[in-house]
Amino acid sequence: RMLSQGLRRLTSSRLLPTPPLRPIKSSSTHQAFSTLVISNVYVSDHSKELINHLTSKVNPHTCVVSTFSDKDYNRSSICLSGSPDNVKESVLNLVQNALTKVDYSKHKGTHPAIGAVDHVNVHPLYPNDDLKTAAKIARQIGERMGGQMNIPVYLYGDAHPSKRNLATGRRQLGYFSSHIKSVLKDGKTVTIKPDFGPSKPLPSKGVAMVGSSPHVVNYNIPVTAKTILEAKPLADAIREAKGGLPGVQAMVLENENGIEIACNLLKIHQAGPSEVQKVLKEVCEREGLRMGDAYVIGYLPDQILEKTRKYVGS
Repeated sequence: RMLSQGLRRLTSSRLLPTPPLRPIKSSSTHQAFSTLVISNVYVSDHSKELINHLTSKVNPHTCVVSTFSDKDYNRSSICLSGSPDNVKESVLNLVQNALTKVDYSKHKGTHPAIGAVDHVNVHPLYPNDDLKTAAKIARQIGERMGGQMNIPVYLYGDAHPSKRNLATGRRQLGYFSSHIKSVLKDGKTVTIKPDFGPSKPLPSKGVAMVGSSPHVVNYNIPVTAKTILEAKPLADAIREAKGGLPGVQAMVLENENGIEIACNLLKIHQAGPSEVQKVLKEVCEREGLRMGDAYVIGYLPDQILEKTRKYVGS
């Protein structure tokens, strides 16, 4: 089975190899920036035409950092950066337009999904520790998605009063089995009360998780396992919840190129790509498996900051 960086299954995307991670420094180059945030919007569709349409709705003062689409997952992500208010309005424009184009009740894909737009996150970009601003913007996005767009919205991270983490909220909503069995497509009342919006989701829209956290790196590693079950020990070895690496969330997914371990790296300066690769290499050798070429989806924070420069007049 061919292993690749997934280039054949991407549309309008940016994949990077795994360079060393460098913290953003408060140099004179960066001191001219005002407060900046990053937001990733996840849409349950892979159409290139749709992604082009959605990115055209972003206001001119917001940077479209990158997009990623996967046909088998039937899922796309759009990364935006800029000032908090510009990013907020761009996200809301994007979500509103996605809801007119994507019907969640008809969604099929090998990646979990619980709504037409089922996840929006906000991360601080500059200063990179300004979680208060990121949380405020996430709550404002969630409130308008719930009140104006009629979507049950569940907050997480610093946007949630108890700082509920993303994985916990998703587990409560049946996210991790949603690609195997129908979840939230029958129009029944959701048993968990949303933070914003109605308790009864529309089948065409589903629900959304909206939250804030330090910057998350999406990092995927193809492996030679032939089944999801065969690759599960690899994901368990690095997943923080299973006693693995700090801040690492991992699940096993399958697409046309084979099996891969899809990771969210929440604490990149404690457990970044190199630490993940080291552990997986040991487990692969023990299990008689091999790793393919791992890749980061999108850009790292310091690269996003440089791309954002021309949109904020610095």
